[in-house]
Order: sequence, then C-alpha cells, then structure tokens
Amino acid sequence: MSTREMAYSILEHLSEEQLVAFVNLFKDFYPNEDEAQAERDSAFKRLESLRRPGTHDIDEKKELEEYRREKYGL
Repeated sequence: MSTREMAYSILEHLSEEQLVAFVNLFKDFYPNEDEAQAERDSAFKRLESLRRPGTHDIDEKKELEEYRREKYGL
C-alpha cells in the first residue's frame, strides 16, 4: 500500500469533527491560493505606502550607467 493510499484510508476513518481539526491543522501549511494572494497583495500595498515620494519616476538604466561612470570612469 502506498503512502497516499494509507493517508486516504486514515482520512476515510476520521469522524467529521476529526476532519475539521485535521483541515484546521494543515491549512496553514497549504493555504488557500486566494487567501495567499490577498495576503501578498496586502503586504505589497504596505510596502508601496512606505516608498518615498518621487522614487517611482527613476530610470534604473540611466541611474546604473551614471553610477558606473562615477565609480569606474566608464
């Protein structure tokens, strides 16, 4: 019997109450994708709110080129 089959067998013998406890225990390991995405979006919004004004208009390539020119004389 494979591990997966053993797990199914165990789950089949659990009562509804035990299944609820099992799901609650393991949902932290495998969160609902919608909840996980919502949490990531919320974290990103918090980071965005910490961003200094005016930093979103920076041309990264130009900044890198200027930095290299100043540091290495390229």
